[in-house]
Amino acid sequence: MSPTHRMAVRAILLLSLFTGMCVAQYKEYYTQSCLCAPRNLALGATAVQSTTYKSPSAERAVDGNRDSNYHHGSCSHTDGDLNPWWRVDLLDVFAVTTVSITNRGDAVAERINGAEIRIGNSLDNNGNNNELAATVGSIPLGATKTFEFRPIYGRYVNIFIPGRNEYLTLCEVEVFVEHTSSSTTVLRNLALGAPAVQSTTYKLPAAEKAIDGNRDSNYLHGSCSHTDGDLNPWWRVDLLDVFAVTRVSITNRGDAVAERINGAEIRIGNSQDNNGNNNELAATVGSIPLGATKTFEFRPIYGRYVNIFIPGRNEYLTLCEVEVFADKHTPSYTTVPKNLALGAPAVQSTIYKSAAAHNAVDGNKDSNYHHGSCSHTDGDMSPWWRVDLLEVYGVTRVIITNRGDACAERINGAEIRIGNSLENNGNNNELAATVVSIPLGLTKTFVFKPIEGQYVNIVIPGRSEYLTLCEVEVFAD
Repeated sequence: MSPTHRMAVRAILLLSLFTGMCVAQYKEYYTQSCLCAPRNLALGATAVQSTTYKSPSAERAVDGNRDSNYHHGSCSHTDGDLNPWWRVDLLDVFAVTTVSITNRGDAVAERINGAEIRIGNSLDNNGNNNELAATVGSIPLGATKTFEFRPIYGRYVNIFIPGRNEYLTLCEVEVFVEHTSSSTTVLRNLALGAPAVQSTTYKLPAAEKAIDGNRDSNYLHGSCSHTDGDLNPWWRVDLLDVFAVTRVSITNRGDAVAERINGAEIRIGNSQDNNGNNNELAATVGSIPLGATKTFEFRPIYGRYVNIFIPGRNEYLTLCEVEVFADKHTPSYTTVPKNLALGAPAVQSTIYKSAAAHNAVDGNKDSNYHHGSCSHTDGDMSPWWRVDLLEVYGVTRVIITNRGDACAERINGAEIRIGNSLENNGNNNELAATVVSIPLGLTKTFVFKPIEGQYVNIVIPGRSEYLTLCEVEVFAD
């Protein structure tokens, strides 16, 4: 080989080595920074639809499974409605630019024709009056079609077939935003899904109903909180950190008795003296019309707790939604820890009756199993429950709310395990903590050194048991 050829070969080898190093560094950098692929905001989010045909619930369309054969059980399906619709709640406002829809693959592809994609922040007409992003001409059997459009700011994404009686079947819906700062320019509702309590509870409407993201103002529809007829009734949300709160929006009951809210005080601060009702007065509610949402703006008040409080009389306090916002330019705005488990995909060893795994990550700490917000396995040997955080986090804290109406001892000995393996359903991952006991209906926090993992398991090893979880919350350092 001539000297010229040897030099050429050496140059090629050096170039290949350098290129390989760059590719490896590029992959490592983008893997660590989580920029390797856009995140599907709809995955595991809360979804509802106009009606349900047989058993395929709305959540089937955001389970991460594009299997397009309806009979395999991963597609949502409405009844034959006039103007059928499906909606996903992204739980925050994003600048949405792309929606992908996977159509049914085994039959009747034409049913999707003419469907509209609508995006916005209103629940008027179930969200179907929000801005039109795109219209589906057609999607072939089993195909996935992507619709791109200019950024539309919204929390809700609807798929809506206007003007005819139709079955709406969706085998997957994926929602994406631009990777620009525009996706984070909208203020976040700090109260959404946070822990809430109230002076008493009238029948079933727990305090959390006022921060479930649903402004439906008809009390009978089940999305409003409601106290008993208390002297000085109150409601309180815990933001879990101190914020410079500047704005609170209240949605009043819409079907009756609008005047009950008159004179309510909004109080904000860090004290729980008198249940938080002695904190600083931010604003007083004069009145709010039936079903209306009224926003109260004020100078920044630093506080962790936001109370709605009716002083000086016996009254029922009903709140159909409370939203809390902070000046995003204050350093404290981004300090609130996020419950990584909220709305994430969850599975369990078995299901007792209809108490599915996702009930334990619905943001509702109601501990009465019969109210329908707790997960529940069958009487398994070594029963387990698992949540998928969808990314790897350094988990430092897990909070468990135990069943409150009976059988508190069933949780005794449960292990919290965290890691990235699905071997033995994730139950071989690192042991973070062991539950000795949790009293009826109480919430217990387990704090430990950071453990890297995508999966968080609750497992009861070594015995036949029912595993019931009324809420599991997961936080990272």
